[in-house]
Amino acid sequence: MEAVLHLPVAPNVELVAAKAVETMGGALGMPRSRVEAASVAVVEACLNAMEHGGGTMVVRLASDNASGRPRLVIEVEDHGRGFDPSDVPPRRPTPKLGSGPRRGWGLTLIRELMDEVQITSRPGMTLVRMLKYAENGP
Repeated sequence: MEAVLHLPVAPNVELVAAKAVETMGGALGMPRSRVEAASVAVVEACLNAMEHGGGTMVVRLASDNASGRPRLVIEVEDHGRGFDPSDVPPRRPTPKLGSGPRRGWGLTLIRELMDEVQITSRPGMTLVRMLKYAENGP
């Protein structure tokens, strides 16, 4: 199963991508908690694409069994100025809720919520590729 969404920068458009993830994850038979994690990750990736990418973003969704395990493959592509993913260190929780900055958690959340994450970026194109397996692996 595959879907390709061309989404404009518009309020709440990230929810369209989240609904598509929920639909495909459900069709794969993924447990609700894994679908919800993938939905939050795609929302974060879309918000980053809207903030930093400018213009239309492309969200590609596919379910496959290429690795021998059913999985959901999600790609979010934008056409902004690009960045070096290694320059974005993982964020650490702040000791007290509300005591730290509220922005800049997107990539950390994506990396924690998904089973695999690959980021390719250069001027004019950033691609965030995320994998979520239907079940926890060994």
